[in-house]
Amino acid sequence: MAHLIKERDIQAGLNQAWHNLTTIVDEVKQDNSMPFEVVESPIYYKKQEQDYFGVTRDVYVEDPEFKILLANDDWLPIGDPYGSSYQPSSIKMFWEVIKKGMGQTPYQIVSAGTVDNRRKLFASLKVTEGFEVAGRKFEDFITVLDSFDKTTALTARYLNFCTVCNNTFMASMTSGKEIGKAKHTQMLEVNVARLIDAIDDFAGTSNLFQSMLERAYEKECSRDEAKAWAAGVQGRNMEKGTNALVQKAARIGELFESGRGNEGRTRLDAFQALTEFETHESSNRKEAGAQNYSSNWGASALTKTIAAQRFEIDWDTNVKRGNKLLESAVALAN
Repeated sequence: MAHLIKERDIQAGLNQAWHNLTTIVDEVKQDNSMPFEVVESPIYYKKQEQDYFGVTRDVYVEDPEFKILLANDDWLPIGDPYGSSYQPSSIKMFWEVIKKGMGQTPYQIVSAGTVDNRRKLFASLKVTEGFEVAGRKFEDFITVLDSFDKTTALTARYLNFCTVCNNTFMASMTSGKEIGKAKHTQMLEVNVARLIDAIDDFAGTSNLFQSMLERAYEKECSRDEAKAWAAGVQGRNMEKGTNALVQKAARIGELFESGRGNEGRTRLDAFQALTEFETHESSNRKEAGAQNYSSNWGASALTKTIAAQRFEIDWDTNVKRGNKLLESAVALAN
Protein backbone atom coordinates (compact mmCIF):
# COMPACT_ATOMS: atom_id res chain seq x y z
CA MET A 1 0.00 0.00 0.00
CA ALA A 2 2.57 2.54 -1.21
CA HIS A 3 0.01 5.33 -1.30
CA LEU A 4 -0.15 5.14 2.54
CA ILE A 5 -3.69 6.50 2.63
CA LYS A 6 -4.78 4.89 5.87
CA GLU A 7 -8.07 4.77 7.77
CA ARG A 8 -7.58 8.20 9.35
CA ASP A 9 -6.46 9.81 6.10
CA ILE A 10 -8.41 11.57 3.37
CA GLN A 11 -7.32 12.56 -0.13
CA ALA A 12 -9.92 14.94 -1.49
CA GLY A 13 -9.75 15.84 -5.15
CA LEU A 14 -11.64 16.99 -8.19
CA ASN A 15 -10.85 13.73 -10.01
CA GLN A 16 -10.23 10.13 -9.03
CA ALA A 17 -6.54 9.34 -8.54
CA TRP A 18 -4.74 6.16 -9.56
CA HIS A 19 -5.32 4.52 -6.17
CA ASN A 20 -9.14 4.89 -6.42
CA LEU A 21 -9.31 6.25 -2.87
CA THR A 22 -10.08 9.86 -3.73
CA THR A 23 -13.00 11.52 -2.02
CA ILE A 24 -14.32 13.41 -5.05
CA VAL A 25 -15.63 16.88 -4.22
CA ASP A 26 -16.77 19.93 -6.17
CA GLU A 27 -14.34 22.14 -4.27
CA VAL A 28 -11.34 20.99 -2.25
CA LYS A 29 -11.34 22.73 1.13
CA GLN A 30 -9.95 22.31 4.61
CA ASP A 31 -13.15 20.82 6.03
CA ASN A 32 -13.37 18.01 3.45
CA SER A 33 -9.68 17.16 3.23
CA MET A 34 -8.36 17.81 6.76
CA PRO A 35 -11.41 17.93 9.08
CA PHE A 36 -9.45 18.16 12.33
CA GLU A 37 -6.92 20.26 14.19
CA VAL A 38 -3.85 19.18 16.14
CA VAL A 39 -3.60 19.83 19.86
CA GLU A 40 -0.38 19.70 21.85
CA SER A 41 -0.51 17.22 24.71
CA PRO A 42 1.91 16.34 27.53
CA ILE A 43 3.37 12.85 27.68
CA TYR A 44 3.19 10.77 30.85
CA TYR A 45 5.28 7.77 31.74
CA LYS A 46 4.44 5.20 34.37
CA LYS A 47 6.59 4.16 37.28
CA GLN A 48 5.93 2.22 40.46
CA GLU A 49 6.29 3.66 43.96
CA GLN A 50 5.67 2.36 47.45
CA ASP A 51 3.39 4.39 49.69
CA TYR A 52 3.74 4.94 53.42
CA PHE A 53 2.25 1.51 54.15
CA GLY A 54 4.61 -0.29 51.73
CA VAL A 55 1.93 -0.82 49.07
CA THR A 56 3.23 -0.61 45.50
CA ARG A 57 1.16 1.50 43.16
CA ASP A 58 1.49 2.99 39.68
CA VAL A 59 2.33 6.66 39.43
CA TYR A 60 2.11 8.68 36.22
CA VAL A 61 4.72 11.41 35.83
CA GLU A 62 4.66 14.12 33.17
CA ASP A 63 7.70 14.18 30.90
CA PRO A 64 9.49 17.48 31.55
CA GLU A 65 10.49 18.03 27.91
CA PHE A 66 8.69 15.87 25.34
CA LYS A 67 5.14 16.40 24.06
CA ILE A 68 2.98 14.88 21.33
CA LEU A 69 0.19 16.05 19.03
CA LEU A 70 -3.36 14.72 19.20
CA ALA A 71 -6.14 15.12 16.63
CA ASN A 72 -9.15 16.90 18.12
CA ASP A 73 -11.69 14.63 16.39
CA ASP A 74 -10.59 11.17 17.60
CA TRP A 75 -8.00 12.26 20.21
CA LEU A 76 -5.41 9.82 18.86
CA PRO A 77 -1.72 10.71 18.45
CA ILE A 78 -0.30 12.20 15.27
CA GLY A 79 3.41 11.92 14.59
CA ASP A 80 6.11 11.22 17.14
CA PRO A 81 7.03 12.85 20.45
CA TYR A 82 9.09 16.02 20.08
CA GLY A 83 11.30 18.12 22.30
CA SER A 84 11.45 21.83 22.97
CA SER A 85 13.63 22.54 19.92
CA TYR A 86 10.87 21.40 17.55
CA GLN A 87 7.93 23.71 16.86
CA PRO A 88 4.97 21.94 15.21
CA SER A 89 2.70 23.75 12.80
CA SER A 90 -1.06 23.29 12.61
CA ILE A 91 -3.84 22.65 10.12
CA LYS A 92 -4.87 26.28 10.43
CA MET A 93 -1.34 27.49 9.70
CA PHE A 94 -1.08 25.19 6.66
CA TRP A 95 -4.19 26.68 5.07
CA GLU A 96 -3.25 30.23 5.99
CA VAL A 97 0.03 29.78 4.12
CA ILE A 98 -1.94 28.86 1.00
CA LYS A 99 -4.45 31.69 1.32
CA LYS A 100 -1.98 34.44 2.18
CA GLY A 101 0.77 33.14 -0.08
CA MET A 102 -1.39 33.05 -3.19
CA GLY A 103 -2.84 36.46 -2.38
CA GLN A 104 -4.57 37.89 -5.45
CA THR A 105 -3.19 35.23 -7.81
CA PRO A 106 -6.02 33.04 -9.17
CA TYR A 107 -5.67 29.37 -8.27
CA GLN A 108 -7.69 26.19 -7.77
CA ILE A 109 -6.95 23.49 -5.21
CA VAL A 110 -7.24 20.22 -7.11
CA SER A 111 -6.01 17.82 -4.42
CA ALA A 112 -5.41 18.00 -0.67
CA GLY A 113 -5.28 15.73 2.34
CA THR A 114 -3.06 13.63 4.57
CA VAL A 115 -1.14 10.38 4.29
CA ASP A 116 0.70 8.00 6.61
CA ASN A 117 -1.89 8.22 9.39
CA ARG A 118 -2.04 12.04 9.24
CA ARG A 119 1.71 12.40 9.64
CA LYS A 120 2.05 14.29 6.33
CA LEU A 121 -0.08 17.04 4.75
CA PHE A 122 -0.32 18.19 1.16
CA ALA A 123 -2.26 20.46 -1.16
CA SER A 124 -1.78 20.83 -4.92
CA LEU A 125 -2.81 24.12 -6.46
CA LYS A 126 -3.43 24.58 -10.15
CA VAL A 127 -1.91 27.99 -10.70
CA THR A 128 -3.20 28.80 -14.17
CA GLU A 129 -5.35 27.34 -16.88
CA GLY A 130 -2.10 26.42 -18.56
CA PHE A 131 -0.61 27.81 -21.73
CA GLU A 132 0.14 26.73 -25.27
CA VAL A 133 3.38 26.80 -27.20
CA ALA A 134 3.27 25.76 -30.85
CA GLY A 135 -0.15 24.21 -30.28
CA ARG A 136 0.94 22.16 -27.25
CA LYS A 137 -0.75 22.44 -23.86
CA PHE A 138 1.20 22.78 -20.59
CA GLU A 139 -0.04 22.99 -16.99
CA ASP A 140 1.67 23.81 -13.72
CA PHE A 141 1.07 23.36 -10.00
CA ILE A 142 2.26 24.78 -6.72
CA THR A 143 2.30 22.02 -4.11
CA VAL A 144 2.40 22.85 -0.40
CA LEU A 145 3.77 20.12 1.90
CA ASP A 146 4.11 19.76 5.64
CA SER A 147 4.55 17.04 8.23
CA PHE A 148 4.07 16.25 11.88
CA ASP A 149 6.74 13.52 11.79
CA LYS A 150 9.76 15.72 10.94
CA THR A 151 10.09 14.37 7.39
CA THR A 152 9.79 17.84 5.89
CA ALA A 153 9.50 21.48 6.76
CA LEU A 154 6.45 23.47 5.70
CA THR A 155 7.44 23.71 2.04
CA ALA A 156 6.12 25.04 -1.27
CA ARG A 157 7.33 23.63 -4.59
CA TYR A 158 6.60 24.38 -8.24
CA LEU A 159 5.81 21.11 -10.05
CA ASN A 160 4.35 19.63 -13.19
CA PHE A 161 2.34 16.93 -11.42
CA CYS A 162 -0.36 16.79 -8.79
CA THR A 163 0.12 15.30 -5.29
CA VAL A 164 -2.47 12.64 -4.45
CA CYS A 165 -0.76 10.17 -2.09
CA ASN A 166 2.44 9.26 -0.26
CA ASN A 167 4.22 8.35 -3.50
CA THR A 168 3.61 11.78 -4.93
CA PHE A 169 4.31 13.39 -1.55
CA MET A 170 7.78 11.86 -1.49
CA ALA A 171 8.35 12.73 -5.16
CA SER A 172 7.27 16.31 -4.45
CA MET A 173 10.05 16.61 -1.87
CA THR A 174 12.74 15.84 -4.46
CA SER A 175 11.24 17.18 -7.68
CA GLY A 176 10.40 20.56 -9.08
CA LYS A 177 11.62 23.97 -7.99
CA GLU A 178 11.59 24.84 -4.30
CA ILE A 179 9.85 28.16 -3.74
CA GLY A 180 10.53 28.35 -0.03
CA LYS A 181 10.29 26.55 3.29
CA ALA A 182 9.61 27.21 6.96
CA LYS A 183 11.58 24.96 9.30
CA HIS A 184 9.94 23.67 12.47
CA THR A 185 12.05 25.64 14.92
CA GLN A 186 11.24 28.26 17.52
CA MET A 187 11.39 30.74 14.61
CA LEU A 188 8.48 29.01 12.88
CA GLU A 189 6.21 32.07 12.83
CA VAL A 190 8.95 34.20 11.26
CA ASN A 191 9.82 31.45 8.80
CA VAL A 192 6.17 31.08 7.80
CA ALA A 193 5.92 34.82 7.12
CA ARG A 194 8.94 34.53 4.81
CA LEU A 195 7.44 31.50 3.08
CA ILE A 196 4.19 33.38 2.46
CA ASP A 197 6.17 36.22 0.90
CA ALA A 198 8.13 33.75 -1.26
CA ILE A 199 4.94 32.13 -2.58
CA ASP A 200 3.42 35.54 -3.22
CA ASP A 201 6.51 36.60 -5.18
CA PHE A 202 6.59 33.36 -7.16
CA ALA A 203 2.91 32.75 -7.89
CA GLY A 204 1.93 33.59 -11.41
CA THR A 205 5.46 33.30 -12.81
CA SER A 206 4.82 30.23 -14.93
CA ASN A 207 5.43 32.56 -17.87
CA LEU A 208 9.14 31.86 -17.24
CA PHE A 209 8.59 28.22 -18.24
CA GLN A 210 6.48 29.36 -21.17
CA SER A 211 9.26 31.67 -22.33
CA MET A 212 11.78 28.84 -22.11
CA LEU A 213 9.62 26.63 -24.32
CA GLU A 214 9.05 29.44 -26.79
CA ARG A 215 12.81 29.90 -27.10
CA ALA A 216 13.16 26.15 -27.62
CA TYR A 217 10.71 26.43 -30.51
CA GLU A 218 13.08 28.91 -32.18
CA LYS A 219 16.14 26.60 -31.87
CA GLU A 220 16.73 24.26 -34.79
CA CYS A 221 17.57 20.66 -33.85
CA SER A 222 18.30 17.49 -35.83
CA ARG A 223 16.98 14.04 -35.02
CA ASP A 224 20.45 12.84 -34.03
CA GLU A 225 20.90 15.81 -31.69
CA ALA A 226 17.48 15.15 -30.12
CA LYS A 227 18.38 11.50 -29.54
CA ALA A 228 21.72 12.46 -27.99
CA TRP A 229 20.08 15.03 -25.71
CA ALA A 230 17.47 12.51 -24.54
CA ALA A 231 20.17 9.88 -23.93
CA GLY A 232 22.16 12.41 -21.94
CA VAL A 233 19.17 13.19 -19.71
CA GLN A 234 18.19 9.56 -19.21
CA GLY A 235 21.76 8.37 -18.79
CA ARG A 236 22.78 11.14 -16.41
CA ASN A 237 24.00 8.58 -13.84
CA MET A 238 25.57 6.12 -16.31
CA GLU A 239 29.24 5.55 -17.03
CA LYS A 240 28.56 3.54 -20.20
CA GLY A 241 25.58 3.24 -22.49
CA THR A 242 23.32 0.20 -22.62
CA ASN A 243 21.16 -1.42 -25.25
CA ALA A 244 18.08 -0.24 -23.35
CA LEU A 245 19.31 3.37 -23.54
CA VAL A 246 19.90 3.01 -27.28
CA GLN A 247 16.36 1.69 -27.76
CA LYS A 248 14.86 4.53 -25.70
CA ALA A 249 16.82 7.14 -27.64
CA ALA A 250 15.73 5.58 -30.93
CA ARG A 251 12.07 5.69 -29.90
CA ILE A 252 12.40 9.30 -28.77
CA GLY A 253 13.98 10.03 -32.15
CA GLU A 254 10.84 8.65 -33.80
CA LEU A 255 8.60 10.74 -31.55
CA PHE A 256 10.75 13.79 -32.33
CA GLU A 257 9.41 13.57 -35.89
CA SER A 258 6.06 11.84 -35.51
CA GLY A 259 4.98 12.55 -31.93
CA ARG A 260 1.88 14.49 -31.10
CA GLY A 261 2.20 17.99 -32.61
CA ASN A 262 5.89 17.51 -33.44
CA GLU A 263 7.56 18.70 -36.62
CA GLY A 264 11.00 17.10 -36.18
CA ARG A 265 12.94 20.33 -36.40
CA THR A 266 13.29 22.15 -33.04
CA ARG A 267 14.44 21.64 -29.45
CA LEU A 268 10.81 21.93 -28.41
CA ASP A 269 10.11 18.83 -30.49
CA ALA A 270 12.92 17.07 -28.61
CA PHE A 271 11.52 18.16 -25.25
CA GLN A 272 8.02 17.09 -26.24
CA ALA A 273 9.28 13.74 -27.56
CA LEU A 274 11.01 12.91 -24.28
CA THR A 275 7.96 14.04 -22.30
CA GLU A 276 5.62 11.94 -24.45
CA PHE A 277 7.86 8.88 -24.08
CA GLU A 278 8.19 9.25 -20.31
CA THR A 279 4.45 9.85 -19.94
CA HIS A 280 3.16 7.00 -22.07
CA GLU A 281 5.87 4.45 -22.93
CA SER A 282 8.65 4.39 -20.33
CA SER A 283 7.42 1.61 -18.04
CA ASN A 284 8.14 -2.01 -18.97
CA ARG A 285 6.04 -3.31 -16.06
CA LYS A 286 2.83 -5.15 -16.85
CA GLU A 287 0.90 -4.23 -13.72
CA ALA A 288 -2.17 -2.07 -14.19
CA GLY A 289 -1.33 1.55 -13.56
CA ALA A 290 2.46 1.02 -13.75
CA GLN A 291 2.93 3.60 -16.51
CA ASN A 292 0.69 6.09 -14.74
CA TYR A 293 2.70 5.54 -11.57
CA SER A 294 6.04 6.12 -13.30
CA SER A 295 4.80 9.13 -15.25
CA ASN A 296 3.33 11.01 -12.34
CA TRP A 297 5.62 10.27 -9.40
CA GLY A 298 8.14 7.58 -10.29
CA ALA A 299 11.34 7.63 -12.32
CA SER A 300 9.66 9.18 -15.34
CA ALA A 301 8.32 12.09 -13.29
CA LEU A 302 11.83 12.79 -12.02
CA THR A 303 13.30 12.58 -15.53
CA LYS A 304 10.72 15.04 -16.88
CA THR A 305 11.34 17.44 -14.03
CA ILE A 306 15.13 17.34 -14.49
CA ALA A 307 14.74 17.83 -18.23
CA ALA A 308 12.57 20.90 -17.67
CA GLN A 309 14.66 22.41 -14.87
CA ARG A 310 17.98 22.20 -16.69
CA PHE A 311 16.73 22.30 -20.27
CA GLU A 312 18.61 25.34 -21.56
CA ILE A 313 21.55 25.32 -19.14
CA ASP A 314 22.48 21.67 -19.72
CA TRP A 315 21.49 21.21 -23.36
CA ASP A 316 25.06 21.07 -24.73
CA THR A 317 26.28 19.00 -21.77
CA ASN A 318 23.49 16.45 -22.24
CA VAL A 319 24.07 16.23 -26.00
CA LYS A 320 27.77 15.59 -25.43
CA ARG A 321 27.14 13.01 -22.70
CA GLY A 322 24.40 11.35 -24.76
CA ASN A 323 26.63 10.96 -27.83
CA LYS A 324 29.34 9.42 -25.67
CA LEU A 325 26.89 6.97 -24.05
CA LEU A 326 25.34 5.94 -27.35
CA GLU A 327 28.77 5.43 -28.96
CA SER A 328 29.95 3.33 -26.01
CA ALA A 329 26.82 1.16 -26.27
CA VAL A 330 27.44 0.54 -29.97
CA ALA A 331 31.09 -0.29 -29.29
CA LEU A 332 30.06 -2.70 -26.55
CA ALA A 333 27.61 -4.44 -28.89
CA ASN A 334 30.33 -4.90 -31.49
